Amino acid sequence: MGEVLGIDIGGTFTDFSLVDDRGRITLWKEATTPKDPSQGIKTGLANLAKARGLPLAAFLSGLDLFVHGSTIATNTVIQRNGPAIGLICTEGFRDVIFLRNGFKPERFNWNLAPPDDFVPRYLRLGVKGRIDYKGDIVTPLDPASVQAAARALKAENVKAVAVALLWSIVNPAHERQVKELVEGELPGVPVVLSSDVLPAIREWERTCSTLLSAYVLPGISTYLRELEHYLNENGLRRPLLIIQLNGGCASVENVLKKPIYALASGPAAGPAAALHCAQRENLGDVIAVDMGGTSFDVCMVTGGQATMTKEMRVEDMPVGVAAVDVHSIGAGGGSIAWVDKGGALHVGPRSAGADPGPACYGQGGTEPTVTDANVVLGFINPDYFLGGRRGIDAARSRAAIERAVAKPLGISVEEAAQGIFRIVNSNMISAIRAVSIERGIDPRNYAMVVGGGAGAIHAAKLAADLGMKTAIIPRYAGVFCSYGMVVSDVKHDHVKTMACNSDRLDLDRINALFAELEQSARVQLEAEGFPPERIELRRFVDAKYPSQVHELTVTVPSAARLSAEHMQEVLESFHALHERMFTYCVRQSPADYFHWGVTGIGRTAGINAAEMLLEPSPAALALKAERQVLFDRTFVPTRCYDGDALRHGMTVEGPAVIEQENTTVVLFGRQRLRVNGFGDFVVSL
Repeated sequence: MGEVLGIDIGGTFTDFSLVDDRGRITLWKEATTPKDPSQGIKTGLANLAKARGLPLAAFLSGLDLFVHGSTIATNTVIQRNGPAIGLICTEGFRDVIFLRNGFKPERFNWNLAPPDDFVPRYLRLGVKGRIDYKGDIVTPLDPASVQAAARALKAENVKAVAVALLWSIVNPAHERQVKELVEGELPGVPVVLSSDVLPAIREWERTCSTLLSAYVLPGISTYLRELEHYLNENGLRRPLLIIQLNGGCASVENVLKKPIYALASGPAAGPAAALHCAQRENLGDVIAVDMGGTSFDVCMVTGGQATMTKEMRVEDMPVGVAAVDVHSIGAGGGSIAWVDKGGALHVGPRSAGADPGPACYGQGGTEPTVTDANVVLGFINPDYFLGGRRGIDAARSRAAIERAVAKPLGISVEEAAQGIFRIVNSNMISAIRAVSIERGIDPRNYAMVVGGGAGAIHAAKLAADLGMKTAIIPRYAGVFCSYGMVVSDVKHDHVKTMACNSDRLDLDRINALFAELEQSARVQLEAEGFPPERIELRRFVDAKYPSQVHELTVTVPSAARLSAEHMQEVLESFHALHERMFTYCVRQSPADYFHWGVTGIGRTAGINAAEMLLEPSPAALALKAERQVLFDRTFVPTRCYDGDALRHGMTVEGPAVIEQENTTVVLFGRQRLRVNGFGDFVVSL
């Protein structure tokens, strides 16, 4: 494989990871341009091409893989700045999204207000027609009612229509008819079907998933089509791929067919980057953390597999599909420190973002942030931020912290900065505990892999406080998710609903169902250019105990024909998974099976990172200077190293600061860093 490029749009920076055919990595950052996210991409591409001494067209034409991820879809939902959309449902069921699943978000809060309607009731319209749970048509679809609903939505100038009819998961005929009729009345308006997006039981989840897809579709369609056109016009010969929430990537065409997969696009690539790094150290159990400018993301990777979830929600709307289980909180370099009326110091979740950014950027920001605290503490070198490409004004950091934190609390600026550092660390530790200790997993048995421009400043302290033994900071830590994109495979999920019980299985029907799903997955990947030897198919089924509400996803053997023995393996796997997740299982009980699926994976050509020669030289050769850094209430003369000059085999003892263009590593006392053969920093705590 030739050159591959991953681009991740974050809240503060847009990150670029360019890897050539020898495994050499070029990292780049541009300020994110919130009003037009593509502008930051265009500027970064121009700078990368210039750095290679190439015209933009020659640079783009030489790329074998171009993968992009962003939070545009997620932000559209969170900020509620999408267009007006409509819902067409079975008559009498337009209040499904109001009634939800029968549970309140906070079940014991008597004063909890009802959730806002994601789609106003007057834009949720029922149509006549009914299919039963067996897929039989009880009442034929009434075309007149569909046309009347479409005209009413047209009068409201909706930009997309979601269709979610009862039992379309077993017979989508009525939804297909509705789509045809609506497209006739509303030409050019996209129509999204629940049977395409999430063919699974549970009306609220399925309807919400379809509504979210319709809501983000107009915005991401315009953005992705315009970006795709720009890239093709300027020389890109390969298809633009988009990272999805399941951790795989897909073409623009496939993402627009199932827009729900565009949610949480960027962060989903983090675990792939972490695993790629961990495998160099022969590790399969890691906690991936990514601290960028706006958020802190954490995900567990166990046995080489990122934890997946179907419980993901955006603005309390269930996504429904399987997603990489990334837990995010508002704790980034741009998170704002503030003092409440009771005199307590808080950090986040509000962020200064890219514009105006932290006070030290000198772009008009006046509120103190985590980055400003790290400048005051001496962790960040004002003269070497982004390799010196961006100036840092330390005086502005001190002034912001003094005004908003130090004076209100009656403490020094340095004490305030240390308070900010400790509180944001505490917030991040709570996030890590939420995905580990609170789920019965001991983080001390895991290594921490650290990403994000701000992550390496805090990581060694976080890992040590959690009792972990190792933290790894990859060479690409500053552009963590964008690197994860270029090591991610193409991935598509194909799901069908068939309810049955482990005591009463129709093996012929199950085998026929998997044959159909695998054929669909194989055809799709072959159409995208993957030869048979680079296609992998993984089977799964959602299982639960009778009378339980939620299922667990269990792997199904990939046998040519499933036997009773294979299905007994599936049942045992379910019991074992249930015991691991909830500390108990009921082995004498059968299991209910609902959603059967196949994940089709198209293996992209692997990236072999360039290995370094072992250097017998001491790390002192990379020593840049010594400066005062505040550790535990005391300024300590601290050695500062050029991270790019540290070579394989060199070691650094803490306290120390290692400076790179895209991140800064802070070692505390009694911590030791070694450089492995790939240039990653392995910290022993």
